[in-house]
Amino acid sequence: MSELGEGAAVGAGADDGHPADCTFCAESPRELKGYKTKHGLLKDEDELERNLWTGTDVLITRDNKVGPIYPLPGGGDLTAGWLANEGVLEEMAVRMGAAPHHIIPGKAAMAESTLDQWTCAKEGMIKEDIGYSIDCANNGIFLPHLPEIYWTREIAYEVENDGVRETRKKPMAQYYGQTWEGLSPTSKQSITYLIMAETWLQVHFSDHSAAYGGGSTLSYDTETKEACDQLSDLMANFDIVCERSKDDDGKRYPPYALVHRINAASQRFRQRITGHPEAWRSWVSPFASAYSRDIRTGRERCTKKLLIERLFKDGYRRKPPKGTRRAPPKKRRSAES
Repeated sequence: MSELGEGAAVGAGADDGHPADCTFCAESPRELKGYKTKHGLLKDEDELERNLWTGTDVLITRDNKVGPIYPLPGGGDLTAGWLANEGVLEEMAVRMGAAPHHIIPGKAAMAESTLDQWTCAKEGMIKEDIGYSIDCANNGIFLPHLPEIYWTREIAYEVENDGVRETRKKPMAQYYGQTWEGLSPTSKQSITYLIMAETWLQVHFSDHSAAYGGGSTLSYDTETKEACDQLSDLMANFDIVCERSKDDDGKRYPPYALVHRINAASQRFRQRITGHPEAWRSWVSPFASAYSRDIRTGRERCTKKLLIERLFKDGYRRKPPKGTRRAPPKKRRSAES
């Protein structure tokens, strides 16, 4: 994997040795904007989901927990899940929820790295927060979860109690009598491989901490943490050579441009976990890494049979003609987060 942080090279013609691409000096004029950083420990899947659903024509300027943040647009992705047709997984149609995945994990990667010293004023290096949000749409993607029929989503059903009809709820897995844990390893592999072949997306299950396997000791968590540490090291290099961004108290003005560097790192990982499964280079679950490895070694083939369709937040379902790829959903304006 290539380095995620560019070197602090001296810009051409700079007479004071100041790097031309200094992140501290990239946004001018230098001022305090009153933003608050939503750091990794504050990650919120529900907030990420709302930001992904928000239209790309809407600037998200506030977060429900921390207040004003660096303005960035929504994701414009109205994905609400996926639906396996009748007879594909079970006799009835089976739904897979859309898991809002933090591309750079908040707790396992960003919070474990040294990057917070350059995003949060409380660490003592900068005068104010830069306003980065771990829940920004740039750091998120919807991935298919396990089929709900084997999982924890509840189903409503009616029973009669002393002559009175009552509506009760219980997990679908209990109602239908088939839990994910009760499936055989072969069944689990067949189900997850089918979902990934149909969607070209990695099944989101587990906490990303498992090693990739195949001789690698890396995991998704360690890879993304290393990316955060590389950005922190880059900022430390700029801190050594840049005198322009220091105030009289010795602290730096907030490096707001770091927001874009972090988002660029998220984009690189987005490219590593999407596209044709054979081309995946990072994996969010053991199922995904095993599937990608089996395709590359010829043990599996990735063939779309159009057995699973994407669902959208407004209920719209689109199934493309056989042999074509699904187009992105039409963007609609959503309310600001």
